[in-house]
Order: sequence, then C-alpha cells, then structure tokens
Amino acid sequence: MVISQRRNLADYVIILSDKDNVATALVDLPAGDYISDAGGNKTEITIPEDIRAGFKVALSDIGRAEPIYKYGYVIGLATADIKKGHCVHVHNMISAV
Repeated sequence: MVISQRRNLADYVIILSDKDNVATALVDLPAGDYISDAGGNKTEITIPEDIRAGFKVALSDIGRAEPIYKYGYVIGLATADIKKGHCVHVHNMISAV
C-alpha cells in the first residue's frame, strides 16, 4: 500500500496511556491515512470514514468481547470485531463504566 499523504494522528486525538487501544477525537477526524506514535510505536492507521469529535477511533484491532481501554482504564467491551482505524461507539461496544 502506498501512502501519499499521512497526517499526524496526535494533532486530532487524545491518548493518555500506553494501555489505550482507542483514542478520542478532539475535533472532527477526516478519513485518510495517519501516522501514530502512541506508546512509542510508530504505526500507520487508515481511517476509512470521518469520525466526529468526541467519538473514539481504534488504535489496533479489537476482538469481540475484548476490553476497550481509554485513559488507561477499561471503559467497555467490544460487542463485535473492531478493525484498526474504525469508529468505536455504542454501535460496537458496551459500557463497563
């Protein structure tokens, strides 16, 4: 896959812990290719569709029934497999808070 233009994900989201497998969009997050260095690991993330501010984006693949970490804490469980770069919200997770 050739990536033509990559944005820095940190310009659009907040990640507070190395445990986090989701990031929260601080502003509307446009679809496209991003670079993330969350947890000290540089990785490419393709976001297939726009994600609204306040919603979460998966930083890695999350399997069904796996915990979702935000700010270092489990906030819920995935109700379906969630692919890296996809939106995480009430349609594919159940709250544990």
